[in-house]
Amino acid sequence: MSIKINLIKNTGYNLGGYFYLLLASFFSISILLNNLGRDVFGVYIFLISFIPLAAVFDFGISNAVIRKLSLPNLDREERVKTWKTSYALFVALALILSVVVICLLLYLSQTLPIFAHLDKNILNWSVLLIALIVLVNHLDNHFLNLAQAEQRFDIFNTKTLLVGSANTIISAFISGIYPNIAFLFGSQLIFHLLTLTFMIRYSRKSFSGRDFAPAYDKQTGKELFSFGIKNFVGTLAGQIENQFSNLILGAMVSAGAITSFSIPQSIVAKGAGVVSQLAQVFFPFSASLLAKDRIKKLKTLVLGIESLVLIGGVSAILLTFTIGQQFLLWWLKDPVVVQTAFPVLKILSFYFLLASLTPIPTALLQGLNKPQVPSFFAVLTVVLEIIFALILVPTFGTIGVAYSFLLSTIITIPPFLVYTSYSLTRKINEYQ
Repeated sequence: MSIKINLIKNTGYNLGGYFYLLLASFFSISILLNNLGRDVFGVYIFLISFIPLAAVFDFGISNAVIRKLSLPNLDREERVKTWKTSYALFVALALILSVVVICLLLYLSQTLPIFAHLDKNILNWSVLLIALIVLVNHLDNHFLNLAQAEQRFDIFNTKTLLVGSANTIISAFISGIYPNIAFLFGSQLIFHLLTLTFMIRYSRKSFSGRDFAPAYDKQTGKELFSFGIKNFVGTLAGQIENQFSNLILGAMVSAGAITSFSIPQSIVAKGAGVVSQLAQVFFPFSASLLAKDRIKKLKTLVLGIESLVLIGGVSAILLTFTIGQQFLLWWLKDPVVVQTAFPVLKILSFYFLLASLTPIPTALLQGLNKPQVPSFFAVLTVVLEIIFALILVPTFGTIGVAYSFLLSTIITIPPFLVYTSYSLTRKINEYQ
């Protein structure tokens, strides 16, 4: 199968699952907002954000494992060592992270005023269930690494279908019967467990018997951490970027402010996610195309994808300013939320244009064995965002966070794109 056909096929699987989740989320957010109310929905968003945030703390091992298992000349012994070492690390990290999350949330529940909107018993159950989801989700991610490395994106998207359905359609349905967020988290935990069961069955086809069990190999672990830590810094910065607004708004403004910002933020994130789905598939390809007779094809592919992304970003801005407010009113049916959310969406549409240009260059630099470069720019972006937010939020409230996102990307993304172009051109010149 040719490179382009394989890329299109795997991207199709990813986008199929992603657009399903996008559609399910589209209908579910407005239902959850109306069933839970603005304040409780804000608390729900705050709590559930700890699941993807905790998932980041694999210290880059996921990408290191995917990259190594994707290598064409990896022998069976090295493959088994990589699997068993990864398994051992993910089990240890899952246990540690679940304990850290439950302790952190119990502390925050005593200090942040937004938790006054929840009954104490519901809050305690919610914290416990979030910690259990973090544990199971981390184990899920270990098994998903194998499916991605083997380019089985039909299997990889099992989590999107099961967990995605639980977080959207099923949670919306349950909230209509019993608007208790602890029940929502309980149903989501069940579907995380179903995903784990399915992925274990898939993985045992590649690693059976003693090869399947976790066992740490010191040399393999060192190799995984060497690549992983460089990549982890950027991934962590990306998640902090996604989640820090909830903490700042919850502490400095109100639970309602979290709702007003998180809805336009989720719209922008869904749009950027389309590019990320392609980048997820593009990552294993980028390393395989770093050969004398193929690297120019890689450059052509990157330029073509980035041109399409740029067109999509400009279109998003035009749609936001022409029909954005009417869309939010029709979708959310809450004029109070729309009044504060739409100005945020207008600013974030420009942020989207810049941010959507970064996933493909990031995957490219990782393939060039330079994960530290996107990590540096990601950290710089988040540091600037936090500084700008602390300055602007006391004066501008919710919209101050949106300005902080835009200003930081204006400063950091252009030089990042220039450096990526320079790195690829230099690599091409090495082969000439």
